Amino acid sequence: MNILFVSTDYPERGQPTTGFPNYLYRVSLSLIQLGHKPIILASGRWDAHRVEQGIEIWTVRVTGIGNCKLQSLDYAVNALHKGYILNKKIKKMLRKKQIDVIQFTSLQGLAIFYHENIPAVLRLSSYAKTAFATFQTYSPRTVKVMAFLERYSAKNCKAVFAPCRMNAEIFGYDCNRKVKVIETPFVNDIQEYDNKYIENILKGKKYVLFFGALYAEKGILIISEILEKFLRENKEYFFVFIGNTWHSEGEQFVQLLKRKAGRYVDRVLIWNALPHKQLYPVIMQADFVVLPSLMENLSNACIEAMYFRRVVIGTNGASFEQLIEHGENGLLCKIGDSEDLLEKMQIAVHMDKNEKFQMGIKAKRRISRLKPEYVVKQLIQLYQYVIRN
Repeated sequence: MNILFVSTDYPERGQPTTGFPNYLYRVSLSLIQLGHKPIILASGRWDAHRVEQGIEIWTVRVTGIGNCKLQSLDYAVNALHKGYILNKKIKKMLRKKQIDVIQFTSLQGLAIFYHENIPAVLRLSSYAKTAFATFQTYSPRTVKVMAFLERYSAKNCKAVFAPCRMNAEIFGYDCNRKVKVIETPFVNDIQEYDNKYIENILKGKKYVLFFGALYAEKGILIISEILEKFLRENKEYFFVFIGNTWHSEGEQFVQLLKRKAGRYVDRVLIWNALPHKQLYPVIMQADFVVLPSLMENLSNACIEAMYFRRVVIGTNGASFEQLIEHGENGLLCKIGDSEDLLEKMQIAVHMDKNEKFQMGIKAKRRISRLKPEYVVKQLIQLYQYVIRN
C-alpha cells in the first residue's frame, strides 16, 4: 500500500525532534517494516526531494503572503494559501505516482482544497478548541477560525482519527461524526546512544527533567512559579530543561526561568532540543520527569519518559490521564496549579528507589501497548476500510 502523508512541516534534513514530525517519522518506519511505502509531503522553505531510511520526503516552498493586522484573518489567509499550494502538488503527484490513500494532518485545514478520488483520512493532530483555550497566544476569534478550518477540512476525508480520547469526543460531537481513537505508536530505533551530556555535565548529579517545546502551553510558567522554592527545599537537586530555545518565546522563557530560580540559578541547566541519541540518556538518568502541559494530544515526551521507566508528573485533564494512572505508573497534578505540581514533585522526591523502580516498570508496561505491531496495524485497517468503502 502506498500512503501519502500531508503535513504542515517536516525537517528539511535529519531526524525530527518535535511532536507531529516525530509521529510521521515513526509511523513511516513502521509501515516500511510491514511492507508498505510511505511518502511525506510538507511545506518548507524550498522545493526539495530526498529519501531517508526508505522514507520518500517532498517539501514544497510555501511563503507567507503578508501580515494582516487582524490576527484571525492573517491566520486564515496563510493557512488557506498553504493548503492550496500543497493540494496543487498533490494533484501533480497523483498523475505520476500510485497512491492508495492520503492522510492529512488536521492542522491549518490542509484538506479543505482536496477533492480527488483517492480516499483520504484526517489525523486530529490537535483541535484548536481545546489546544488553545487555556492560554493567550491566540485571540478567541483566531481560535474559532482555526477550529472552523479543522472541522471543514474533515468534510473532505472519509475517516477521522485522533490519538487523544478527549479530542476525539469533542471533535466528534462538534462535527456530528464518529472519530476513532488510534494512539501514537512508539519504537526506540536508536542503535547507539551519545552520552556526552551525562559524562561531561550531569555525571553524579541528581536532577528533575523537563523536555519539550518551551512554550506557555507546555507549562513553563507553572514550573517557573515554584522553581526557586523547589530548589531551596531540595538542595541535592538540579533542574534540567531541554527544548527549542532558538525562537523568541523560547528565549523569553530561558530568561524567565533563570530569573525565577533566584540565587539557585546555578542549579538550573537549559539546553536547546537534542537529537534522540543524546536526549534519551538524559531521560534515563533523570530522577523524575515533570510535564505540566495545559493541553496535549497524547504527549510524545510522556511516552518517551514512561518507556524509559521514569516517574512522570503530568496534568490531569490534558490527556496524560490516558497514559498515567495516578499513584500506579506515574503521578497527576491539577492543570495550571503550581502548588499542586510542587506537592506532587515532593511526593516523587520522597519516594525510595524501589517505589520509583516499581512505578517505572508499570509505566513501561503501559507504553508496550503502543508498539507499532499493535498501533500501526489499527491504522492499516483504517486505510483498508476507506479504500474498500
